[in-house]
Amino acid sequence: MFLLNFVYGVEMKPPVNKLPGFIAQIVKRTADLANVVDRDKQLVIISDRIEAEALQNYYQSKGVLEDVHPLIHLSKASDCKLSFTDYGFNSQNNELYLYKEMVAWFRILNGDDQQKKMALLQMEEHFICRNDQLFFVDRMHIELMQGIARAYNIELTFSSE
Repeated sequence: MFLLNFVYGVEMKPPVNKLPGFIAQIVKRTADLANVVDRDKQLVIISDRIEAEALQNYYQSKGVLEDVHPLIHLSKASDCKLSFTDYGFNSQNNELYLYKEMVAWFRILNGDDQQKKMALLQMEEHFICRNDQLFFVDRMHIELMQGIARAYNIELTFSSE
């Protein structure tokens, strides 16, 4: 099992033809319902699932809910590739987040060190990010990563939950 920091992005669609008081009410109620840890444009990032659900219900009742996104909060030590922005974003607070539903992650469990290095060279072009010994790829590349691992006789452990 991997220890990742899962958070929730509650996305608000911009209110159309609403008075400034309506927007102020939304902002105040957002602060009352949830501890906002970060933002990105119209996305409010919440660490607590129950608070995220409460905010989702409130936005829905006001007709401003766009979507809710399960997110992975990456550490500052993460090495992200150019493709990162297809799967995540750099927030207002300069934090890195991946959309959980778009990615899978794995560790290399077993195998000869030289074989691991060779496999990683081949896998690297498909990495979105790497964080210490944890590698993030598009969910569609799970079978490809497993195939490369078999070719180099190494063992991976995947997760997407």
